[in-house]
Amino acid sequence: MSLLRLSYLYLKRHLLTTAVTILSLAIAIAAVTVLLKLEKLSHSRFDTLASQGDAIVGAKSGGIDILLGALNFEGDIPGYIPQNLYETLKEKKNIAFEDKAQFQNSPAVTHITPLLFFGKHQGFSLIGTEESFLFMQPSEAAPQLQDGTFPREPGDVLVGSKYISQQNAKLGQNIYVHAKIHGSDSESSGFPLKIVGILKPTGKAWDKGLYTNLETAQNAVIRTPGYHTIWGPRVLSYFVMNIQKDGAESLSSLINQRTVAQIAFVDTEKARLEELSGSNQTLQLLIVGILLLLSTLTVLAVFYTRIEGRTMELAILRALGRSRRDLTSLLILEGLIMDLVAITIAAILDLSLSPLILLTAGSNLPAATSANWPWWMILVTGVFALIAVMVASLPPVWKLFRQDIHSTLRNIN
Repeated sequence: MSLLRLSYLYLKRHLLTTAVTILSLAIAIAAVTVLLKLEKLSHSRFDTLASQGDAIVGAKSGGIDILLGALNFEGDIPGYIPQNLYETLKEKKNIAFEDKAQFQNSPAVTHITPLLFFGKHQGFSLIGTEESFLFMQPSEAAPQLQDGTFPREPGDVLVGSKYISQQNAKLGQNIYVHAKIHGSDSESSGFPLKIVGILKPTGKAWDKGLYTNLETAQNAVIRTPGYHTIWGPRVLSYFVMNIQKDGAESLSSLINQRTVAQIAFVDTEKARLEELSGSNQTLQLLIVGILLLLSTLTVLAVFYTRIEGRTMELAILRALGRSRRDLTSLLILEGLIMDLVAITIAAILDLSLSPLILLTAGSNLPAATSANWPWWMILVTGVFALIAVMVASLPPVWKLFRQDIHSTLRNIN
């Protein structure tokens, strides 16, 4: 009888123990896989996070939210800030307040670009901006024209490289979109946008945008059901600024304390985000290690208990001519069978639970794609589990090699 047949018959004869072991191993593999995928997903935002600007101004929502919303296009449609604040800083005007306090902007702001998010189309963000968008700093991986022109006329749109590759779009083509506003699920009626420009690939969030001029975006916003602000159509979601170092403190005091907006300094918020992600990564890796250790100990306990209970069986097989190498292969083969079945069940659990896990995470994580939520991660975890099973097989194999078959067989009644 082949070793495979012997392994199958033994596992079948002890079906309950086998099933519990396989299920425990499958749950551990699935849990480790999900944790590793979550870690990869949370760090994927650093791959696409744009590096332009020293500071970002947005509605009060927290610095990290502003950073990820403006430079990685994460989350829902953001809140609004008045366009007047942007124009005042752009024109370097002095600002006076009722308490006679003044802010002299002069050299603090060296470059400024507005962004108004007004919906999504086929998963791509709709954004209104100005031509300063094409001159953002630093220029490495900044938006630059590949073909066409910036959208100056109402209804024109400049598209990122990913839209071209995924939608097979081209210059001159019309696309039909719907606008959305902050705090509402309602959409405007559809309206056309004509592609007049294409951006060069950057590898950053800029590739995932569809960019109109501010007039087109603001007209779309005010036509969306439920829109109402004291500023009328003159609103923005963010503006991204390059500033001189000595202007940071005064800008922070002005914007955070005296306006409805909030300023987020890019380097500071990136450092905070990396710190949070690093802490989560350490915790996730610790949990992964604990789960793998528990899986190894579970399999070890089962294997050791089995060899204790089948001492006579193994001695008889030795007496019938099976070598120690054959019996070692038998034990390892049983572990391999259980591991492969466990990986299959774990893959089913991973596939079934992934949508629920991502839904629970909500906007705290980037959108899952095949790149940052890889299906093959289960195979990586399965290899680790296989190594754990092989390690757990060593103590029973060592006990097998020390077995005295003559003493064992003399105890047969």
